[in-house]
Amino acid sequence: MGAEQRRTLIQQIQERRGNSRLLCCLTSDRNNAQGIISKDFLFRFFLHLKSTPDIENLDILLFTLGGDTLAAYALSRFIRQFARKVGVLVPYMCHSGGTLFALGADEIAMTRVATLSAIDPSIAGAFNPIVEPAPGQKLPIPVAVESVEGFRNTIKEWDLDGEGRALALQLLSEKVHPLLIGDLHRSKEQIVRLATNLMRQHQEDEEKIRSVVDTLATRLGSHDYLLGPAEARDLLGTQVLAPNADLEGLIWQLYEDFAGEMELGVPFEPALEIQASLQQRQGQQAPIALAPIRKTLKIVMIESIVNNTMRSDVWEREMLMMPTGQMQILSNFWR
Repeated sequence: MGAEQRRTLIQQIQERRGNSRLLCCLTSDRNNAQGIISKDFLFRFFLHLKSTPDIENLDILLFTLGGDTLAAYALSRFIRQFARKVGVLVPYMCHSGGTLFALGADEIAMTRVATLSAIDPSIAGAFNPIVEPAPGQKLPIPVAVESVEGFRNTIKEWDLDGEGRALALQLLSEKVHPLLIGDLHRSKEQIVRLATNLMRQHQEDEEKIRSVVDTLATRLGSHDYLLGPAEARDLLGTQVLAPNADLEGLIWQLYEDFAGEMELGVPFEPALEIQASLQQRQGQQAPIALAPIRKTLKIVMIESIVNNTMRSDVWEREMLMMPTGQMQILSNFWR
């Protein structure tokens, strides 16, 4: 449809949610064109919210695979300056940093296909192990906190003597840089602290907070563990709303429209894009080999009704692809 056509769905959701204010935020899940939660979201959210600083109910429709942990934390606290009550509407995936963001909401409304995830952090940096998937190509391997924790717990279960533990630690240090292990420990402590602070915005039961944070940060066993609405409700309690078919239908319609515009779920494969474009040009007289192919990717979309006008902030990446396989980024910024 487009922004103006989405206005009706946004208004219907706002009415269904008790005349709330709805802000939509979606980051691309496309391979080779993935968007993430980042610190510049604060400024974009501000542009949407600054004209209405005293909102009774603010809802955030969020679709994301995650991103910068500190950005997600800051964003969840930031929107509290504009609203007394915050809800997060999850149409499909709200993972990692997205789940952390949602922990700060008073309410979480999930469709039946929606999922939250573990919030245990992983680190990719200068000290990470390196693999060579192809000659001359070196890639760092992200290391998750729970991977190191799992190794430590395995050592405990084996009940090794002092010499055995020393050897195990030596083997670990040969594969994972000791400074990285230290960073992972600090990251674990940090994610627990951030999640705890966010839940304290709306939850007074400290035992409940510890249980939720401990489960999401350490007990799920894998960063890829997904919690559907029933399991999320078992864990978070009344923070996760009971199913509502009418609201689910509206949330899903809105998500599908964004998904169509952003091509969510469709891998971005430059070679296939070039091949498809060349096939379309078969029979044209212009030299195919000299004809560049332009492709605009929508990496992030943030959208809401501001002063009765639709406002859309879109992070777009414009690519120039040649049939030879060469690519160039022409632009990469907010529009």
